[in-house]
Amino acid sequence: MTLDLTTTLQMIRRDGETLIETAEKSPDAVVRACPGWSNTDLAIHTTGVHRRVAHWTANRLAKPERWPDHEPADALAPWDSCRAGLELVLTALAEIGPEEPVWSWTDRRNGGFYHRRMLHETVVHRWDAEDAAGISSHIDAEVATDGINEILDVGMRFRGDGGGVEYPDGDVLLERTDGTDRWRIRAMDGTLVAAHNGDAGLSANATVQGHAEDLLLYVWGRGGQVTISGDTEVAEAWARVAP
Repeated sequence: MTLDLTTTLQMIRRDGETLIETAEKSPDAVVRACPGWSNTDLAIHTTGVHRRVAHWTANRLAKPERWPDHEPADALAPWDSCRAGLELVLTALAEIGPEEPVWSWTDRRNGGFYHRRMLHETVVHRWDAEDAAGISSHIDAEVATDGINEILDVGMRFRGDGGGVEYPDGDVLLERTDGTDRWRIRAMDGTLVAAHNGDAGLSANATVQGHAEDLLLYVWGRGGQVTISGDTEVAEAWARVAP
């Protein structure tokens, strides 16, 4: 899936606003995927990411710059700060071209990386906020499919602190039941090897089946309504790789 920039920004705005509104209405709701976090913590974390990316892309940074590990929280009213952070990142992303160079913690260092990364960062945390609030949530199937490819490109390969990623033994096959996509994921000599569709192969130690959004939630360690066959320990181990 390739979204044009206008559509991408519209989706970031929609999911960002929904995340903030949900957190504001249920600030103390517990976020299952982030132990110890409430929806307030989730919103503050997300605005921290938005503000960092806005700064990096607006200034076209060519090398990393130290940033506080945690955003300062306004205990009285963080919501205006969160909305301001969303506006900052939307403005910065609108002004940087997909091929314009800018530093990232990965081997993909251009504006297009951040367009895609902020889309999926925001949609997954919007899901987290609604899940915490007990709201039935949904992720568009094609967005979820691209989100799986994106985590295989980024989240399962790189860490923001520059550290390495450890992979489980054995391989896992993801099979989309609301489409024809398949992904085979394994590690060879400490390097992630991910194949999509035609190169995905026919078998693996474990197979995980589900709708695209459920497979996305699975690879992000958020469960999902998936069916696992084969070696369940391998499947569970791969669900813990994402940061």
